[in-house]
Order: sequence, then structure tokens, then C-alpha cells
Amino acid sequence: MAKAPPIITLLTDFGTRDGYVGVMKGVILGILPDAQLVDITHEVNPQDLHQAALILSDVYRYFPPSTVHLVVVDPGVGSQRQPIALETARGRFIAPDNGVLTHVCMAEETCHAVALTDSAYWLPTPSRTFHGRDIFSPAAAHLAKGVPLDDLGTPIEELVLLKLPPLSITPDSIQGEVIRVDHFGNVLTNILPLHWEDEATLVFEPSEGDQAGTPLRMAADSTMVTFGWQNLTGIHHSYSEVEVGQRLALVGSGGELEIAINQGDAQTTLSINVGDPVTLYFKPAVP
Repeated sequence: MAKAPPIITLLTDFGTRDGYVGVMKGVILGILPDAQLVDITHEVNPQDLHQAALILSDVYRYFPPSTVHLVVVDPGVGSQRQPIALETARGRFIAPDNGVLTHVCMAEETCHAVALTDSAYWLPTPSRTFHGRDIFSPAAAHLAKGVPLDDLGTPIEELVLLKLPPLSITPDSIQGEVIRVDHFGNVLTNILPLHWEDEATLVFEPSEGDQAGTPLRMAADSTMVTFGWQNLTGIHHSYSEVEVGQRLALVGSGGELEIAINQGDAQTTLSINVGDPVTLYFKPAVP
């Protein structure tokens, strides 16, 4: 049976109008011609580390664990920030050490990182402004080709992590905020993870605070989601549970509380943006 080609994903804020992504792919294929290149997105908002980190956390676990994920959202290019490689049980990563791997580090039990200090795995004479081409892409190709992670550079113990907005949890409420708006205008919050225990019961499993590790069970139809001067009653399973053009709260595909409009743009219509507070009020479900 033929060996599957190595997979390298690409996630950047470069857009597709210029040749930046294309030249990165050219560097990779020059080193590893049989690489299977997968574009996650190149439409991250410029320099938006939080958005890139969230997108990465949504997708990496669905790829084979041998995949190399190349992430270049790098507002500090040319500064003292380090280029790094990270290895986990569910994937390997090449990225700047600027917090873009925060959610990966939080989700994975074991993380081994090195700084990309061995210039043998870079392009010759790298520029100060395009490490995506000159350092990150060749390192990703060599890693996918079979070069051991530790050969790429020197081990590092601590990575830079983004400061994440905290949740405020009481016996009958969870207060968070909007952390991302997707292409459709759906509004995603940091109230997660939520999952359905059955058709009527939601479970929230906090990972921080006094309630960490203690699941909170709630009756979905008696919840209320408030933001600004608006509120939504009940949490739904899907957009189609309300009429076209109607507002709703639901559990998104990543287990987050989501605010949406069926076939509409919730961000624009409801004037809600990243950083705005959102509160989920609930009644504990009866066992």
C-alpha cells in the first residue's frame, strides 16, 4: 500500500491578492515535492492573533496527528519573538512564539517545543520581514519530510500565551464575551464548552474558577441570553429551529454559545461585536 503524502496546512493573514502564500507553497514543494498542501484560511484579520488561534483550535484536531500545521500571523516579524516548532499527540506546528498556539497548548496534555535556531533548515540569507517564506515554510517542509523536531533547534520550556477573557460563573449565570464573528455574521462567545445531554438538557463544563471540573446541567428552554439591551429565550440545536430572519442562541459546532440569525447577519443586525459582554442565565436541570 502506497504511503500517504505528508500533509501541511497553511493558516495566515496574507490574503490571496498578493503572492505571499504562493511563494511559501513554492518553498515547501521545492523541499518536499509530494507534500499535500491544505489551505485552512488566508483571510485572518491582519495581525489578529486571537482570531488565528481560535480558527486553528477549531480545525487541527480533525487532521491526522502526523500533520504539520504552518501558522503565519506574525505582527512581530523581525523582532525578538522566536520562531518555534511544537509537537503534540494530535499534530505538529510551526509558528511564531506570539500566542497563536495558545488554545493548542491549553487543549493538549503534552507539548514539546523548540526554537527554530538551526539555520540549516532555513532558506539562505533570510529577510527580516518575510520569515513565513524564509524560516517557517522550509522548517515545516523539513519537519514533514521526517527531520526530528529536536534537530530544528533548541528546546524551550515556556511559550507565549494570549491573555484570554475570563468567565464569571455563579450558580445561575455565566458571563463571558464575544470572541469571534464568522463569515456569515454568526457571533461566537467564550461561553464553552457546552454539549447536549439530551434534547432538552445542556451541560456546561467549566475549566477554571471554583466550579472547575463540576458540570452545570441546565434546562435549555428556560435559559436566557442577554447582550446589550437585547435578550434571547432558550438555546436551540440548529438555525432551522426558528423562522428565516429570526434571532436565536444555539450551541455552535465548537461547543460555544453562539448568537445568530437564521439566514442573516447577526453581527450587523444586532450591532454586537468582539469584546461585547454576553450573559447566559439558566435554571439547573432537574436530574
